[in-house]
Amino acid sequence: MNQQEMKKIIHETVHETLSGLGFDTDEPRQMQQDLFYLRKLRQGSEFMTTRVKAALIATLIPTMLYLAWEVIRRMVK
Repeated sequence: MNQQEMKKIIHETVHETLSGLGFDTDEPRQMQQDLFYLRKLRQGSEFMTTRVKAALIATLIPTMLYLAWEVIRRMVK
């Protein structure tokens, strides 16, 4: 098996794999745009997850401190 035949086999294998994953190998630009969209979606989701966690922490800590203060204040009275 020479190098040209190996390249052809690898090329066909890659195309079959990408086609099996649902990508259109005849339009590589479309495939790049799809992958870029998926990356933006993932990054946006990660950003929102971080923001929600920060908002929960920013809400819960002062609330817990206030409740602890109220308990201490009532115990002193």
